[in-house]
Amino acid sequence: MAKATKVIHRIELSEEEKRKRDLESIENTLLENKEVIEETFEILKHMQDKGVLTLLNGMFGQGDKVLDILVKTADKPETANSIKNLLLMFGTLGTLNVQQLEPMILKLNTGIARVAELSESEEKAGYMTLLKSLNDPEFKRSIAVATTFLKGLGEKQDDLERTTQRPENQTEQLHESMEGSDITADDSTKEVTSSSQKKPPSTSKGGNSWMLVVAGVTLLSIPLSMMFKKNK
Repeated sequence: MAKATKVIHRIELSEEEKRKRDLESIENTLLENKEVIEETFEILKHMQDKGVLTLLNGMFGQGDKVLDILVKTADKPETANSIKNLLLMFGTLGTLNVQQLEPMILKLNTGIARVAELSESEEKAGYMTLLKSLNDPEFKRSIAVATTFLKGLGEKQDDLERTTQRPENQTEQLHESMEGSDITADDSTKEVTSSSQKKPPSTSKGGNSWMLVVAGVTLLSIPLSMMFKKNK
């Protein structure tokens, strides 16, 4: 009875057969990715026409010097501050409410367009022109918008600031806010009621605008009275 074969001899391919098999594999890959290869060569041709490949060739040829310059530039404090400022700017942009900002931008564009159309005679307008503008509804509306904007500009937002605080202060503030979150619901309701009692009654937008108009008329009447006295 024949014995089982335990030793397996693999068939070794010659160098010519290996080369032929590799060429067939490369040829199949090229045929399968024909469109990708054509687009790649087209991009390379455009880069060659624009001189990009020449620039890259020069940079890689002087790779050590270029790398040394990049490392020295990145090691400067100004570079670190620039990166930090960019990150803070992106974070600040994320806090903007574009839906609320759009009406303000439209009003700003309208104001710039009117200033661009302003003639020389209108630029030399005096106090009487300003007094007549006080009866214009658009002028009153602009005063109300400016007053509301200034009130919002003066509102404290220290708890939400990130760019004007040092990292250690931000860490301390984070710990304080985490500790403050352990306050019970009764204490929080007491604080809310006490703050609501201390808050003064707010005046209407119309009242603020009329007070501002009266103050403006009073201030404008002073130079007018002085002019009349001089004429007499």
